[in-house]
Amino acid sequence: MRSTKILGSPIQMSLPRGESPPIQNETPTRSEEATECVKYGNPFTMDRLFIGLEPAWSGINAIEFTEHMPISFVSKLDTTACDKSRIDCLRQTSHRHLVNLKEVFVTEESLLLFYEKWEGISLKEIQDLRPAFQLGEVEVATICYQILQALQYIHNTLGINHGALRDQDIYIHKTGDIKIAKIGESMIRESSPQEKSKDIRATLKIARKLLGLRGASGGRGTMGLLVHDFTAAPFNTTVDQLLQHPLMRFNAGSWCLRPINLLCTIAKR
Repeated sequence: MRSTKILGSPIQMSLPRGESPPIQNETPTRSEEATECVKYGNPFTMDRLFIGLEPAWSGINAIEFTEHMPISFVSKLDTTACDKSRIDCLRQTSHRHLVNLKEVFVTEESLLLFYEKWEGISLKEIQDLRPAFQLGEVEVATICYQILQALQYIHNTLGINHGALRDQDIYIHKTGDIKIAKIGESMIRESSPQEKSKDIRATLKIARKLLGLRGASGGRGTMGLLVHDFTAAPFNTTVDQLLQHPLMRFNAGSWCLRPINLLCTIAKR
């Protein structure tokens, strides 16, 4: 049984110690968009309302409920575990298939990432329901298509790789849209163009796990052959090439994923 989450308001955060001067971002090195995204100071001392989560839920430590502002999910990272030289790489994101990063606060001890709220079920939760509930080839093709669309944005627009693409961090939103989480963590992680293949490998692995495939088999019939060819693609294959794969023609759009949250709820009973 999952532990019950304790709600506290405001979130318990250590405040800056002594009379140390606040960190200043004196020489912006990124675009205006990035500069507006990253702020210095502790948001929990401001006129904003937060509810703390203890223990954290899916990496979320607090939820913001400030009046006249959209709800935000807040993830807290220890600055000692972050590459501080990459803080200026953080920027707002805007993509349909990401849990978008809205705002970042830097304190002496923590990095606070503010994400848009999301509702849905993770791909890991869906896999845990096997064999009571299992996705078919069309649903998996749709999921992979949307993941690849997000990777296009991550690789080309943001100029990074995700680097930690896992089924527990990919959600099917109630609208049927795929949402990839933890993009802020990816921005502060060391990244290189060669590591983009890591995201490709992760996507293909997720596809096989969702379909319950083992070994070299891709299933039966024409769809089975297409699935096998897709998931066996070389790791140096690009996102653009995978989007052109014949299996992606079976992408049915977000509407076919909308019932999954309800169906999974029924399967859990």
